[in-house]
Parts: sequence; C-alpha cells; structure tokens
Amino acid sequence: MESLEYIETAIANFERLINLPITIVDHNGLFQFKQKSKVFNDWRRSHHKLPVCYAGFCPDCVANCRYRLNQLCIAQPKPHYTVCWKNIAQIAVPLRHEDFHYGVLYAGVFKPQGGTVPKGLPDEFYTEYASLRQIDEASLAQYMSILEIFARGLISYLCEENILNFDYDLRVRKLGEYLEAHYQEQLTLNDIARHLALSEAYTSSFIKKNTGSNFSELLRSIRINHAKKMLATTEDTLRSIAEACGFSSEFHLSKVFKQQTSESPSAFRKRSLPSPQRQN
Repeated sequence: MESLEYIETAIANFERLINLPITIVDHNGLFQFKQKSKVFNDWRRSHHKLPVCYAGFCPDCVANCRYRLNQLCIAQPKPHYTVCWKNIAQIAVPLRHEDFHYGVLYAGVFKPQGGTVPKGLPDEFYTEYASLRQIDEASLAQYMSILEIFARGLISYLCEENILNFDYDLRVRKLGEYLEAHYQEQLTLNDIARHLALSEAYTSSFIKKNTGSNFSELLRSIRINHAKKMLATTEDTLRSIAEACGFSSEFHLSKVFKQQTSESPSAFRKRSLPSPQRQN
C-alpha cells in the first residue's frame, strides 16, 4: 500500500473508531498545491461530504472554516469547540509541526445547546440538522484530547516520511513564511534575497522555479488572497483593505484585483458576503 493510500485508510479507520467524520483543511494550499502529490483526496478535504454542511453551502461557510477558524488555530494552537453561522458545532484541531501551521483537522458535527438556526436555508438542511446529536462536556473533553494526539501523530508521520517535503527545500517554506509575515510592506526582491541568504539573481530564479511565478506576481497573488479574505469576512472600506494588504491605494487594489480575478472588489464582496436572507 502506498503512503498516501495508507494515510487515508488510517484516517478512515480512526473515523470509525471514534464515530466522528473528519475533514482536513490546509493553510494556503500546503497539502493540495505545494507538494509533489496531493496529500489528501478531495473527499477528505471537503465538508461537502457532510449533508448538513452541504445543504446551503455558501461563501459564509468558506469564510468560517477556511479563514476564520484557520486564523484562530494559528493564534491559539489548541483544540477548539466551534459553532458556525449555521449553528453547527465542530471540533477544530490545529495541524502543527515545530511551530509551523499546516492546517486544521475538523471532527464531528454536533447540535450545540442554545443558539439560533438561520432562516431561509434549503429544507434538507433543517432535516439533517434535526438529526444531529448534542455532546456533553465530559465526552467533548475526551474527544479533544484524543484528536489532539492523533493530529500531532498525523503531521509527524507526514514530515518523517518526507510526504510534506517541498522537494525538500526548507527555503521554500522560509520564503512563504516571510511573505505571509511582510506582504503588507513595500518588499523588494533584495529583501527576500537577504532573508534567504542568496544573491538577488539566484533568488529570482529560485522563486520562479519553486512557485511558477516571478517575485512580483507571487507577492501580488498573496496580497490579493488576503484582500479576498477581508472582502469576504469584513465590512472594511476598500481603502482600509488596500492599506492592510500592501497596495498603494484603493485604485491600485481595484486594478490588480480585476486583472487577477476578472471582477471588481465590489462585485466579489457582493457575491461573497452573507445575503440579508441568511442574516435573518
């Protein structure tokens, strides 16, 4: 059995043992796009396999599980009992190794005590929601400790087997971490070269070889991704978003955003923010 097949079999067996569905969402495509092969299949990476999540799935769901809870697990690297905008509870466990955050392991779908279920969702959502079980505090504590140990073991195995590998050049990880920490600043290629202890010419070819983009393209892409998150999850002005994401002005942000996504920031926000119907 190949390593990736072995991993999926192990997770599926663990699901059956604890009787909780498991979904794994990566951080910045670390499991999906930045390895020689996808580490987890599409079924494992998506909440779509959970009927209650799939019913009424929308950008609000993405904003919660891919962005908000990912940032929570980065800031507070411990298991969390979380409740989403649909009033569905899950356990979110950071996937970390040597203080590097790879993503989040989600386990279970529960009906929390209290809270309000939003109106206007498909009928199948309410049917599925009614069948969810609640979980008591003692069981929750047991699940959290078991899942934390499993998550640590999973990431350790992936690293020790060189499955999480980046070909394996740690400078790629170092590059990504530096750009994520400093994308708001007026970075230059020379800044990156100094950080990686490389010449500027070699840094340029290194970035192109390992990311498929030149330095300017890569930096713009990271800034646009962060702008998307803010557009989808906040009501900040375009000017504030531009400043927070390293653009010289809202006009600069709008121009680059349209070039990269073929739509304006306002159109993206209108499509991504919760509709008035879902807010009721």
